[in-house]
Amino acid sequence: MSKRQMMKFMSGLVTVVLSALLMVGCGSMGGGGTSTTTPPATPGSLVTFGSDAPICDVESFEVTITSASLVPKGGGTPVSIITSAAPASVDFARLVDFTSILGTASVTPGTYSQLQMTLSNPQLTVLNTATTPPSPQSVTTTLTTQNFTLNINPALTISSGTTSGLTMDFNLRKSVQVDGSGQVTGTVDPQFTLTPATVSGTTVGEADTLYGVVQSVTTTSSNPAFTGSFALQVHGGVGQVLTVDVTSSTDFEGDGVTSLSDLTAGTFVEVDVVVDTSGDIVAQEVDAEEQVSAATQRSAFLGQVIAVTRDASGNATQFNLLVEDEVPDLSGEIPLHSALTVTLTSSTHYWTNWHRWNRMALQFGPQTLGLAQKVAVHGILGSGSSPTLTAHQVFLRPRNVLGNFNTLLAAQSDDKTGGLTMVPCGALFGGHAITVLTYPDTRFNAVGGLTELTPAPTLNTYGVFFYEQTNGQANGAAWTAPTWVMQAKGVHQLPD
Repeated sequence: MSKRQMMKFMSGLVTVVLSALLMVGCGSMGGGGTSTTTPPATPGSLVTFGSDAPICDVESFEVTITSASLVPKGGGTPVSIITSAAPASVDFARLVDFTSILGTASVTPGTYSQLQMTLSNPQLTVLNTATTPPSPQSVTTTLTTQNFTLNINPALTISSGTTSGLTMDFNLRKSVQVDGSGQVTGTVDPQFTLTPATVSGTTVGEADTLYGVVQSVTTTSSNPAFTGSFALQVHGGVGQVLTVDVTSSTDFEGDGVTSLSDLTAGTFVEVDVVVDTSGDIVAQEVDAEEQVSAATQRSAFLGQVIAVTRDASGNATQFNLLVEDEVPDLSGEIPLHSALTVTLTSSTHYWTNWHRWNRMALQFGPQTLGLAQKVAVHGILGSGSSPTLTAHQVFLRPRNVLGNFNTLLAAQSDDKTGGLTMVPCGALFGGHAITVLTYPDTRFNAVGGLTELTPAPTLNTYGVFFYEQTNGQANGAAWTAPTWVMQAKGVHQLPD
């Protein structure tokens, strides 16, 4: 594995691998000369989740974690979990209110109140919309400090034989400094919050932006709750391989993939999983895309649509992709955070997937491919110094939109189901409002429901995102085309 692969994150997915040292305790000589040995405590396990409060038009903030240690409550020897021999890198700009698994680890039972961490090599990329088409721009970046002692509040308790969760929330909005005109200065004052995950029933947490390459598939299980499993090499970091269990209710999506038996090694997948207290990583949704291979230069290019060319009928014929990740790594041909020209043909296939979130069954295709969407593209990469890609398949990916509440369109009696408009702060939207549809299970964070929304606080919505060229309505909310329509998994009112 190349050094670059070891330093990159995943759609997205981000991967920080936390591998704790196992501590073994021994007993002493008992009375009467009888020797007794206290067996080592069965370790617990820890799953670390990552999330982020985003900032407009910052496309990437990648930083290397060169060391990290858990500190026992009340003092004691810190437990080293990341060392300079195996540093890890995370791109916090990609977490944007979604959650990913940053790592799993065996940890000695006990209570831990702090995390000591050292950061280095910050890299910040913004989107420059003053150029035509818009283009990525690297910003010289400095950290206000590299060494941190972060409180875990409340303290994290690891119990023998069970799985606990820890959420690392990086506040990008408060960390990236801007000048009086709102321009990024390049100074970053990292602001972290560490919180033990709240257990709901047997669920420790959810990871809805996990992606990577299938290593193997098993269609049987000794656990009657599961129908099988697959091994997933999470992209980025040091390539941690996770076992993802499958149930009879797991939703499989993709070209010819309707069940676990259709899944094959080498396939790039994006998954929505939950982690339980037994340490099982259980798939709710599996978005199976294409086979990938470094040897044949077949890669999934993940990123944001930053320019679109359409024909007279409104069908997209070409677009520019701001490349956020590549699986596997083909950065020698297409550097990360560069613009890739993607050509669309009559044989290009389009996939919406994420059926659990796409309640209105809106369709993704050449008409509804638009600016600011997040996509994964598979195809044939051309040759030359600036190769282009002819798309075989284009997959719509979940994304967030940051901005301000504008108008309440509808609110049903549950105060969850309905719709609203919001004005995104991202320059790609040109100040135009978008329509957001909400449902009974849409998660409202820091606000009770639709009728409590106000214009002043910044709003972050996330889910599946369409560009509609025909008028429509849902949940009592109507939109006038052309416009963007977000089907929201979550609505988060961010503090000022």
